[in-house]
Amino acid sequence: MSERIRKAQRRHLVELFAVMAVYLAAVFGVAQYTDYIESGVLRTVVVLAPPLTLAAACFIFVRNYRRLDERQQRIQANAAAITLVVAIVGASTLGFLKSFGVFAHEDDFLWFTPFLIVVWSLARRFLGDEC
Repeated sequence: MSERIRKAQRRHLVELFAVMAVYLAAVFGVAQYTDYIESGVLRTVVVLAPPLTLAAACFIFVRNYRRLDERQQRIQANAAAITLVVAIVGASTLGFLKSFGVFAHEDDFLWFTPFLIVVWSLARRFLGDEC
């Protein structure tokens, strides 16, 4: 792997970890402080902070994906397909468990996105991605 590619991957990881740190801060901040916000408009803006950081993470991912060679793009695409299957099965399972009263956790989908990011990362490793 060339030095240029290593630097680009390092930059990508720094950007992605920074956005994910902001995401975690936004989630915890929203959970702690939304009860103290009376205004409906301000409350809506504050609550939308975590999804906006996820949108930034998606932008970073797509920008990095377009810079990859064909082999790496194929690994990423296959990892995304595996993650999609896990997401479908996971969402269906949580839905059934909630529908029949077996699982009553309210914030399950709040943490589903970070879970899928971990699944996608593990799938990439399994498929042979070096980064």
